[in-house]
Amino acid sequence: MRIICLLVMLLWSTTVSADHDEPGSFREYELKQERIDIEINITELLHQLTYVPTTVRPRVYEELQELQQRWHAVILELIEIDRVEHPQPPVK
Repeated sequence: MRIICLLVMLLWSTTVSADHDEPGSFREYELKQERIDIEINITELLHQLTYVPTTVRPRVYEELQELQQRWHAVILELIEIDRVEHPQPPVK
């Protein structure tokens, strides 16, 4: 009985540790989804500039700047995740 239990535990532990073989993480997936959402919003706001009145344009500009800052932060975090998952070899 102990041997069966030990084999089951060994099998389970190797299965759990093998789950990380797939590239990426859930955080990376979330960030990529957020990047896509931001880009869609930017596209919509740029389209709005073709028809919104002059009085509304400053608000559209503000929203574009906020989205640009969010997009930049998402890209930086994605780069950091990539650097952690794929460290560069030391330069000789």
